[in-house]
Amino acid sequence: MTRNTTFFSFNVRPWVFWPPFILLIVAVTSSIIFPKSFIAVFKNLQQLILSHFSLGFSWVSLLMTLLTAVAIFSPLGNYKIGGQNAIPRLKRISWFAIVLCTTIAVGILFWGSAEPLSHYLFPPEFKGFEPNSEAAKSFALGALYFHWGFTPYAIYAVPALVFALMYYSGKSNFSLSIMLRPILGSYPNKFWVAGLDMFSLFALVTGMAAALGAGILSLSGGFLAFFPQLDPTFLTVIITLAILLTFIISASTGIEKGIKNLSLFNLGFFFLIAILFVIFGEKAHIFNSIGTGFIEYFSNFTDLSLQLSGAGNSWTYDWSTFNFAMWMAWAPMTALFLGKIAIGRTVREFLLVNWFLPALFCLIWMGIFGGTTVDFASNDSEVYKGLFLNSGPESIIYQVFEDMGYFKMFAQLFILGIFISYVTAADSSTDALASISMKKQDGDPFRSDTNLKVIWGVLIGFLSWVMITFSGIDGVRILSVIGGLPALFFLLLVSVCLILILISPKKYLGNQ
Repeated sequence: MTRNTTFFSFNVRPWVFWPPFILLIVAVTSSIIFPKSFIAVFKNLQQLILSHFSLGFSWVSLLMTLLTAVAIFSPLGNYKIGGQNAIPRLKRISWFAIVLCTTIAVGILFWGSAEPLSHYLFPPEFKGFEPNSEAAKSFALGALYFHWGFTPYAIYAVPALVFALMYYSGKSNFSLSIMLRPILGSYPNKFWVAGLDMFSLFALVTGMAAALGAGILSLSGGFLAFFPQLDPTFLTVIITLAILLTFIISASTGIEKGIKNLSLFNLGFFFLIAILFVIFGEKAHIFNSIGTGFIEYFSNFTDLSLQLSGAGNSWTYDWSTFNFAMWMAWAPMTALFLGKIAIGRTVREFLLVNWFLPALFCLIWMGIFGGTTVDFASNDSEVYKGLFLNSGPESIIYQVFEDMGYFKMFAQLFILGIFISYVTAADSSTDALASISMKKQDGDPFRSDTNLKVIWGVLIGFLSWVMITFSGIDGVRILSVIGGLPALFFLLLVSVCLILILISPKKYLGNQ
């Protein structure tokens, strides 16, 4: 039987695939039949999570950041993933492109302008800044850097590194439980294995739906800027279907063709947009914003990481907790993908490509787009405030393009960039979903069941459309926070495992 017919012979792990699949089907069905009640229940659940676990999201994120910094300079950095004779299967530029495009999805495109504007117009009460002030402007860039820099990439890097080391250190099944081998031992209980994979699979599905929701909102904002007479609800349906169709085509071509080529194209596209933005924008202001962002980031790092002054504040819930929950929802499953493509690389190489370089790229990107946005907003704050409140955060970047005087060129490039970005991220993430759902592997970790990838992709697309249709950007936030909760506890255990490996690498990895 061919690989493309395995789903129909039920080549799935029943206790991993069916519970989250059925739960998500029930959730989507309920949201259609009882939309108001469904959103209300999920909002209450979101608030419950925020009020009880906000500090946990921040503190675990800080722990992972510190562990990543320690690991890159530790003796573990010399270890080669897969052993001394392991050979990389991807060139460095292809590897970096896949990592970057897998992890950022549409995040930097959607939030690069919307988030700093929100901080500028509505700064947190615990900071005592006046809205639209220079202090609020500087803080906005620092907070943006905090939410999109070294901390979130550490959330990916820690589980991805532990998985890569454990998976390639011996014959192992493709499972999240591998990351917990230092705690659970080499032969963990099957119940724990299935439970971990099931909960993390659910978390990634909700996280991907949240990211797709942001992408759909950004794309619809762009099309409505060109064609304001279009019906927004109908437009979101067409955009969702177009993304899913392109994703299905890409999903059938595998990592070393479809994902690699899409990622390289996407990387080039990111650089093109950023360079053009600098060329046609105010260079001095842009470079000043990048510098201000770094200064404010480091000065506010401890306060925001530990919630020293913002604990229990709505700003912290809406931004820091939301962002870290979103990254955590993606992290366990994305770690499987990032870990399996890292064979043949040293730990230090791995952390440079999976942590330092993509975080640096994001920070520079955010400085360019976030800095330009708050500069324009400081000149005409009422226009930007009105857009933010009445048209949604998805409209902000298009107003920036208008103020630059190059609306048509940048808007068209941006719309295409968002589209390709989500397809690229969905391709790699559903690869991990399919791999962990499969009962039988064909011996090559770079191959997964195409039918399973398509099934998960379609379900995620439908869930995302339902949430943004009935709840807008709140639907994106709800999905992110709910998906991040089970991942929070798992990532805490994974962090403990990395500590054990750092203390005694020979015990867990052998001699190299």
